[in-house]
Amino acid sequence: MTLANGTQIPVTVFSGRSNAILLWLPSENGLVPAEFNAAGEISKAGIEVWLADLHTAYFLPVVPSSLQQIPADDVAQLIAAIARSSGKKIYLVSEGNGAALALTAAAALHDDRHGLRGAILLSPNLYVATPEPGEDAQYLPVATATHLPLAILQPELSPWRWHLDQLQVLLNRGGASVAIKLLPKVRDRFYFRDDALPAEQALAPSLPQLIINAYKQLEGNQP
Repeated sequence: MTLANGTQIPVTVFSGRSNAILLWLPSENGLVPAEFNAAGEISKAGIEVWLADLHTAYFLPVVPSSLQQIPADDVAQLIAAIARSSGKKIYLVSEGNGAALALTAAAALHDDRHGLRGAILLSPNLYVATPEPGEDAQYLPVATATHLPLAILQPELSPWRWHLDQLQVLLNRGGASVAIKLLPKVRDRFYFRDDALPAEQALAPSLPQLIINAYKQLEGNQP
């Protein structure tokens, strides 16, 4: 997809008959094969999924620092362009550090959301820096600048789980409604870890259904 500024963003589309599109944005790990597989399964349920390869678009390596080099305004343009060309509602999907880029792009749309209706976030990392044990977490400004309905899928064995209540308070303060589902006995990246625990191996195939359920919950809360 080509933006107004000429930037070309490769997008993989899994078509569906739904009146909404799940726009999947990469995390610090890029877009992994398990996410493409999940998108295919989700589309079989009739829900359209687009995956945006932002690392390729900006010729960036798949390393954590690369996400900070992707212009959030360009991602906002992408959201608006997809909504405009498709005529469908947009829900963002991302994992880990990708949540910060997704929400910053959403905030860049300001009051004109261009069809953006919510976001599904897997273990979102909205920290300024990884909090030390026993210290309060410091969050990025976007944590209190988000006005979207959010569905958070949070692994229980993630270190972020212990700051989840604080994050929810900040998101609510900014005007976001937040629904949280805890995923028992699994860690972050449970669906694509090389060192997956038995519980993670068991839950990984359920990722498409977890996303579908979160989408339906957000859709059900729409006016």
